[in-house]
Amino acid sequence: MQPEIHPDLEKLSFLIGRWEGVGVAGYEGTEEFQFGQEVEFSHEGGPFLAYRACAWRIAEDGSLGEYVTSENGYWRIRPAGTELPKDAPEGTAPVHVEVLISHPEGFSEVYLGNVFANRVELSTDAVLRTETGLEVTAGHRLYGLFGDDRETLGYAWDMAAQGHDLRSYMSAQLKRADKKAAKKD
Repeated sequence: MQPEIHPDLEKLSFLIGRWEGVGVAGYEGTEEFQFGQEVEFSHEGGPFLAYRACAWRIAEDGSLGEYVTSENGYWRIRPAGTELPKDAPEGTAPVHVEVLISHPEGFSEVYLGNVFANRVELSTDAVLRTETGLEVTAGHRLYGLFGDDRETLGYAWDMAAQGHDLRSYMSAQLKRADKKAAKKD
């Protein structure tokens, strides 16, 4: 039994559910490859969404193969009246969402971003890593619904890592895998 969605989450409610699909990944020094992915946004009754994603390489026969990566975190809407960081320059766009994401490769990201209808744009505010963690210094992500009936969740993840500037890393197109979580309009 799912709890009622917290009222602060209305702007992010289009993300709630389990999504599956395929994408492409590649980075400097890594050959480009296709991957299968599962992403889930869920709510537990509080003013946040729990987030989980896992990706596997696509095997030659089209099945899911070798594990690539996973990430876990939380997405939350900033409380009314706090939409801008304290030190934001004049004319800065409001910040609607804060996102925390942790990776098994030994780094965690804090994102700030904006929600526009069925689209979210995020940029890192901070990246922390363990002593042996992947040397990631920045990230930028876009998530959004598209298609005739807004049935596809697309995303793109740009990353600055291992001494490189921000550049494309992963992107995918995902379809809702759980019809019952789909928002009823």
